[in-house]
Amino acid sequence: MNPGSLKIGRIAGIDIQIHWSWFAIFALLIWSLATGFFKDVGGDDWSSGERWVAAVVTTVLFFLSVLLHELSHSLVAKRLGMTVSSITLFLFGGVSSLTQEPESAKDEFRIAIVGPLTSFVLAAILGVAFGVFLYAGEESSVPGAICGYLAFINLAVGIFNMLPGYPLDGGRVLRSALWARSRNVLKATRWAATGGTYIAFLLFALGGLSILFGGFVQGVWFIIIGWFLRNSSDQAYQQVLLKNTLQGTKVGDVVNRAYVSVPPDMSVQQLVTEYILGQGQRCIAIVVAGDLLGLVTMSDLRALPAEQWPTTSVFRAMTPRERLLVVSPDDDIAKALEMMAAHNIHQLPVIDNTRTFIGFITRGDVLRLIHVRTELAGSRASGLNLGASG
Repeated sequence: MNPGSLKIGRIAGIDIQIHWSWFAIFALLIWSLATGFFKDVGGDDWSSGERWVAAVVTTVLFFLSVLLHELSHSLVAKRLGMTVSSITLFLFGGVSSLTQEPESAKDEFRIAIVGPLTSFVLAAILGVAFGVFLYAGEESSVPGAICGYLAFINLAVGIFNMLPGYPLDGGRVLRSALWARSRNVLKATRWAATGGTYIAFLLFALGGLSILFGGFVQGVWFIIIGWFLRNSSDQAYQQVLLKNTLQGTKVGDVVNRAYVSVPPDMSVQQLVTEYILGQGQRCIAIVVAGDLLGLVTMSDLRALPAEQWPTTSVFRAMTPRERLLVVSPDDDIAKALEMMAAHNIHQLPVIDNTRTFIGFITRGDVLRLIHVRTELAGSRASGLNLGASG
């Protein structure tokens, strides 16, 4: 489960989730349609009940169309051999959670383009339905108005998603083209993410102009979407940078074997005096004959009253191994970093295939590795450029 999300079902082996922010936009869209769009369309011919029922039905159908948009991405990704864990509907629409990046520019294009195409197909079908109502002179009827709105909104979703800014679908299409041309996914992602930044600034400008000319709600909405796109483009690029920088590196390459351990019968008071205060340690391993029994962290110490420290053994105060997140030396280092970020912890115990504790992998160690490799990559690129110019 994604944090703050509620699972509502499962389609084709993919969990369908709703983020808490979705409920806010769901209610806002219903209110906006009932008091605005459908009030203008129906006028005095529609009762208040008809407006609100139409607003609820339209909002539900709109989010079903968003779900179809995301489901198309996910099904194509699965067909290409990728794992899709979930689809989450949230404030800005929906997102498919792929456990890996596409392996080729061609796969990236296929996954990206199918979403907007789905929205355009839905817009066309609903547009034809609205045309039928229009031909019959029933365009202002409840079904006619619903079809007309949904045709327009799906067309708008398709067009917006095709804007050439990563991580929008259009940005992913752009990245696939740049990737195919340059043969460098990191460079292609940086260019496409830059496009996302420019589009975000354009949305900021449109939002400011809308507010100046009296469209306060619309202007604020433009600014919020721009802010979301700006952050998303930066984060998406950082994720690709991280993956490429750490590619092929295993936990065993970075594990810190110079750990501090103490016997299980030591008192908490002695541990604090000699190791926490005396040596500045913040995480102490309890190890017997190479077997990790547990860890004592600052959180464990805060949970135990200070007056009990002299009479309490570290064995009783520790977090036992069964409750710890652990990694293997053969695990990918990016996986370890994701685990630390997801659970907001700074280190993970490393246990080998003989169940022997060999040390820790820490955020600091991984970040130092990233920094060094990034600098080396920059130096190597500079050397190549200097060699070429010479």
